Amino acid sequence: MIRFSGSKTGNRRTANIRSVGYSDLFCLTKQDLWEVLAEYPSARDTLIERGKAHLRKDNLLDEDAADIAQQDEAAIPDKLKHVDDSIDLLETRFARLLGEYRANMSALSHRLDIVEQIAEEKRNIPSNIQLN
Repeated sequence: MIRFSGSKTGNRRTANIRSVGYSDLFCLTKQDLWEVLAEYPSARDTLIERGKAHLRKDNLLDEDAADIAQQDEAAIPDKLKHVDDSIDLLETRFARLLGEYRANMSALSHRLDIVEQIAEEKRNIPSNIQLN
């Protein structure tokens, strides 16, 4: 079922179909249908307009709610662009932090190697030699 925003009866609409001859019957989930309609925006617009026309015919369409839903839908690409830009910014920041972390860990490892070297040298000094 396709939900038409502004429908006064909710989400459900039914239809009866009678086949004159042999027919193949296919079943699409709502998700499948919307994925297909995303590929074919003109078919999506046509389907939505036909649904609205059916609802108008029976006086079951709340025009104000339909207009608000259409405006919200029109804002989706801008919202997606903002989310995409935010993700790019976060990825850049994360890459920078990861680079800094790796550089700091490398420097720390180098310093630890030096400390271990100095400690090893002090262990190998004979005890009868006085250190200043």
